[in-house]
Amino acid sequence: MGGNEKHTSTYVEIDGREFLLGRDRDLVDVMSRIEEAARSEPAFVDLSDGDRHVSVLVSHQSRVVITVRHESSAPAEHSPLGASIGDWDL
Repeated sequence: MGGNEKHTSTYVEIDGREFLLGRDRDLVDVMSRIEEAARSEPAFVDLSDGDRHVSVLVSHQSRVVITVRHESSAPAEHSPLGASIGDWDL
């Protein structure tokens, strides 16, 4: 692969607060538990990134966003999608 090793990081954002999900966690299972909590009375959903553990109270009013970011260990070439707004010539 020549040093272009890609990793993915999964983030679960609940009500504007983002949590890194550990690589050993089953994303489908976590999503199912969040859906179940959102359909019932408020319930805690456990999240961890390996080092930290957090329990988040989820209800039918919670806003949840799941993001999977693909990160390369090789230096990224210039990409408009990876550039910050300060990098753009306007």
